[in-house]
Amino acid sequence: MEWELQSWQSSCAECGREFADREEYYSALYSHDEGFERKDCCISCWGQGQRDAFSFWRARTKKAPEPPRRFVNDDVLIEFFDRLAGATDARRQRLAFIMAVLLLRKRLLRETGRRRNDNKVLWILHCRSLDKEYEIADQGLAAGETAELMQEIGQVLNLSLDGVGDRLCR
Repeated sequence: MEWELQSWQSSCAECGREFADREEYYSALYSHDEGFERKDCCISCWGQGQRDAFSFWRARTKKAPEPPRRFVNDDVLIEFFDRLAGATDARRQRLAFIMAVLLLRKRLLRETGRRRNDNKVLWILHCRSLDKEYEIADQGLAAGETAELMQEIGQVLNLSLDGVGDRLCR
């Protein structure tokens, strides 16, 4: 015979307060005609319900994981972009374009204008921290290309950029 039990609840069944990291609490199973019901209670609310419990135990919540660091130091990002900005090969130009968009979103670069050169639109960008102007060609990238380039930048800089490429395409 198999029973379906509720998983751990993140708040007290009695008072509704959210459990804190590493907080002790009680879990209890109550027997009903339909099966078992699980309730989790904070230490202060535990008491009366234990008489009716089929089974109970004391446990501790797990520590919430640290949120992942998404970006490295801004100076490192700007230095990486500065080195890519003068690239002549197509791959590095695409990487420079993606980095430019990231730095624009972080407000580390400011667009001061645009101009046409041959069949490309050039973005004129200013980096206040370096007091330097850049011209970056709009690469007209598709979503798949953007995701691939974001993954490459993430590997080079040891960053987690999951989902960032999706936001760049908007």
